[in-house]
Amino acid sequence: MLSKQSRIVLDTLLPSGAHPTLKQGVFDTDFEAFWSDFERTALPSLHWGFRAALFAAVWIAPLLIHQLPPLALHDRPTRERALAAMALSRFYILRQLFVVLKQAVCFCYGADPNVRDAIGYPLQHDDPRRQVP
Repeated sequence: MLSKQSRIVLDTLLPSGAHPTLKQGVFDTDFEAFWSDFERTALPSLHWGFRAALFAAVWIAPLLIHQLPPLALHDRPTRERALAAMALSRFYILRQLFVVLKQAVCFCYGADPNVRDAIGYPLQHDDPRRQVP
C-alpha cells in the first residue's frame, strides 16, 4: 500500500480533471493494483528507485522552493512548484529521481484502457473490447 504522503505526491503529479480530454488522474487508473504488481515484478533497482523518488518528492522537493517538508503540508500550487523544482534541480540525482517517478506513473497511466480510448489509441488485437467483423 502507498502511504498518504506518496498518494499526495502522485495525485499532484497527475490529478483528475486536469485536461478536458484526459479527465482521469493517476488514481482513476487503478494505480493501487498496478503498484501491487509493480512491487512484485519490477527489477529491484526500479522498485527502490521509485521508493527513493517518492521520498525525495515528499521530503526534499519542498526544500527546493524554501518550504518546510513534508509536501503534503502545502496546497496544490505549492506542491506543483516543488515537484517542478525537483524536475529542474541542478542536482542530477533529483532530476533522475523525478524521471523515475514519472516513468512508473506513465507505465500505469498509458496502459489504462480508458486513457487509451481518450487519446484514440488503437485497440490491441487481443483486447476483449475489440469487435471482430
